[in-house]
Amino acid sequence: MTKIQEAVARLKERYGSYRKIEAATGINYAYLQRLATQQRTEPSDEVLAVLGLKRRVIYVRKINGS
Repeated sequence: MTKIQEAVARLKERYGSYRKIEAATGINYAYLQRLATQQRTEPSDEVLAVLGLKRRVIYVRKINGS
């Protein structure tokens, strides 16, 4: 389970349904479902903030042209 899925699951546990999360946060219930099922994987910084997350980008060095 990804961090995004975990965060959505916590909200669902707290509010009981995606529609109740939508009412409390303003995030569309269908979008929340897509995040939970990984049909959407790049939420905006605003959505991440509601989920209690922040974006972190990591750069790695290529080894031997890989």
